[in-house]
Amino acid sequence: MRSRDFSRAPVQARAQALAVVERPGGDLRWVGRARRAARSAAGHVWTAGVRARDADGRRVRGLVVCFATPAHADAFAAGADPVQDRARVFRAEPEGYTNGVWRAEGDTMAHIERFTALSSEASRGRTPPAVAPAPPRRAARTADDPPDRRGEHRGDGDARAACTPARGGAMFLGATRYRGPHSWAVLSREWYPMVAAMRRMRGHVWHRVYWEPPFTLGTIAFFTDRDALLLFARLPAHRRLMTWITRDRRHGTGGYIRVHVAADASGGAA
Repeated sequence: MRSRDFSRAPVQARAQALAVVERPGGDLRWVGRARRAARSAAGHVWTAGVRARDADGRRVRGLVVCFATPAHADAFAAGADPVQDRARVFRAEPEGYTNGVWRAEGDTMAHIERFTALSSEASRGRTPPAVAPAPPRRAARTADDPPDRRGEHRGDGDARAACTPARGGAMFLGATRYRGPHSWAVLSREWYPMVAAMRRMRGHVWHRVYWEPPFTLGTIAFFTDRDALLLFARLPAHRRLMTWITRDRRHGTGGYIRVHVAADASGGAA
């Protein structure tokens, strides 16, 4: 359900901004120094590591660092090496999503009625489509099937060159508290097809999964812009996963999603 109150959600959900700092060719010593600097920075909330490959195949290491305020994130990013590092600040949108035990407005577990409007829909006053019912899982594709371009984002340029977080224009940070290993096993039936569909999207940049004990799984995902991120939410595999986890408490008891947009980006696609 949509929310502006994240007081019951994990600490990273309450962060109002995050900074990404990454270094092509960075080694573990640099990561250690950067992590210590992040944890000692004013307003530090939470940190996750980045391992990626640049467009030319170079190894890239970095950090995604959540901060209490945009000013804290700006100050941390300003301390990055302007020659060797790439740094970018992302600011949280006021409205996000919370469910179950992480929902401040009431302990409910339910999905939203309609998707968030794309920039083109908002500008034309169009109502975005309904979330449910999610379409059924399709049979495996064959070599004779036509290309499946649903969810493909047609932004400017080749998004495959933007394959590290600091190259992205928007991202989401989210997590779900599951019941246990059995729920993870059931989740895998929808999770892997969803990730495969996300990676095929032209607007996908980079993502990783993180774990927090005992049974919370979270996702950090970067996209070329906000519209590409919102198009991912409309993929059939993502819709099936979200309606599955929010229909009752058999497999999960809480969840949240925060959307962050790059401070130097407009947030919408042309």
